[in-house]
Amino acid sequence: MTANITKIIFFHICFIFTIINGATLSKLPKGFKQCKISDPNLNECIRDGLQSAIPHLAKGIPSLGIIPLDPLRISELTIQQGTGPVSFKLNFTDLDLINLKKMTIQKVEYDPIKYRFYAEVEPKESIDLEGFYDITGKVLTFPIVGNGKCKISLDVPKFYDTVIMNPVVKNGSTHLEVDSLSWKFTATKLYIKMDNLFNGDKVLGDNMNLFLNENWREVLNEMQPAIEEVFGMAFKGIGHQFLNRIPLNQIFAD
Repeated sequence: MTANITKIIFFHICFIFTIINGATLSKLPKGFKQCKISDPNLNECIRDGLQSAIPHLAKGIPSLGIIPLDPLRISELTIQQGTGPVSFKLNFTDLDLINLKKMTIQKVEYDPIKYRFYAEVEPKESIDLEGFYDITGKVLTFPIVGNGKCKISLDVPKFYDTVIMNPVVKNGSTHLEVDSLSWKFTATKLYIKMDNLFNGDKVLGDNMNLFLNENWREVLNEMQPAIEEVFGMAFKGIGHQFLNRIPLNQIFAD
C-alpha cells in the first residue's frame, strides 16, 4: 500500500523554494566547522561540525535566510489512499514538527569526488507532529470521520539521509547544489491522538484512537511516504540555502 501524496505546502519555510539574492558570505557562520578535504578523518570532522551546527539551525540563521528548524511549521499536508484496508483522506493544517533539534549524528560518509553525502541520525526523543486534522474514510473495516486537534508521536531509532550534489560556479566561486535528497526512517512505534472524532462522540472517539494505536503499523504504512517527503523537502531547502550562500572553499579547506 502506498499513499497518494496530493499536497504539501510549507508556510514558515516558504523560503526553501526561493533563492536569496544576497552577497556570498565570506566565512562559515557561528557554530559551523570547516574541515580539510585531505583530513584522513574527514567524515568524523563533518559529523562533529554538523552536530555543533544543530542548535544554531534549530534557532535559525538570519544571515542565511534560514528560519528556526524546531518547531518546523507546515501549513498543509494531505494524504489520500483510495484502496486497501486503510483507505482515507487525511488533511493536516498548521502542523508543527517538534524535537528535530534533539538529534545525534551517528555516522557520516562524504565522497568529495562524486559530491555524495550519507548520514545516519539518531533522535534522542520521539518526533512529534502537532496541529489540526480532517479525516474521512476507513481503517481496516471501521469507518472514520472527524476534525480537530491532533498529536502524532514517532519513535524512530534512526533517520537515513542521502544527498547527491553537483558543483556550480556562481559569481566566480564554486558552490555545491543539491540535486536530490532522500530522508528515510524506520519506526518502532507510532502514537496518535485525534480529538473530536465522530463529531465529538467520546466513546467512539476513544475507541477509534485506541484502535489506531493498536494497528499503528498499518496506519504508518500510509503516512510514512508523506512524512518522509516532508523531511526531505525541508532539509533539501535548508541545504540549498546554505550551499547557495557559502562557497565550497569555505566549507572545505585544501
